[in-house]
Amino acid sequence: MERKAFVNLTSAALVVLGAKKASGQEPSAQAAERWKKMHQAWVESLVQNLDANVDEPARTKTMVSMGRACARRSGILREAQAAKGDLDKMVANLARHVGKDNCRREGNVVHLRYPKCYCHIVGEGPERLSKTWCNCSRGWVHEVFETVTGKPVQVELTHSIKRGDAACRFVVRV
Repeated sequence: MERKAFVNLTSAALVVLGAKKASGQEPSAQAAERWKKMHQAWVESLVQNLDANVDEPARTKTMVSMGRACARRSGILREAQAAKGDLDKMVANLARHVGKDNCRREGNVVHLRYPKCYCHIVGEGPERLSKTWCNCSRGWVHEVFETVTGKPVQVELTHSIKRGDAACRFVVRV
């Protein structure tokens, strides 16, 4: 699949997924459940199609870029900017969000553990996805720690809830 076609496909799909009823009324519980199932099926299909039609380096680059963009849109970069140059401060900030024992520093390595999937798009489902999707979270973590340190970092995702693990685990080398 050519990049332009991929961008057009995903842009159109996100518009559909984000659309509200024209009436502005909240959907019924039944309609909300249908919407949730459609959303989950669409995400599963997107990842399956990416895996089948796009080479791994391009999939990884795309999803890491998506995660970086997500971090830039969220409020986390305000915290990262406030902690600029102070890695310990950012580790403490993240620990407040994910739990004291889930973010710790050992020298130039930060161990970050998510006890649940925090992704607003797939956190509630689908239950399993390929490793392609979780590169988005790697990008999010990259953006946060590169903002704090002001230099490139390496981020490895060692465990993922969406791949069947009990938690998501990242190793960040600064």
